[in-house]
Amino acid sequence: MEFIQEIASYAQRIQEKYNILASLVIAQACLESKFGQSGLAQKGKNLFGIKGTYNGQSITMKTAEYHGGKAYQTDAAFWKKTWRSSIQYSVF
Repeated sequence: MEFIQEIASYAQRIQEKYNILASLVIAQACLESKFGQSGLAQKGKNLFGIKGTYNGQSITMKTAEYHGGKAYQTDAAFWKKTWRSSIQYSVF
């Protein structure tokens, strides 16, 4: 519940600006980040698993990738952000 309270105002701004229900943004953030408890969410404030860098910052994490139908583990750079920016840039 604390996680939802932390991100609710950011999701409400998305609803006001883009007409995307705040409840949907919150639900997706909960699902993808394990209610803010995933390693990526804890270390990088990245709620949606977006790869790359954000403002020159990233966090390297292990990730499963697939090639030719076969899974393999590799390190990848993921955006390191804030809860606000994670939600704000999730709609683009």
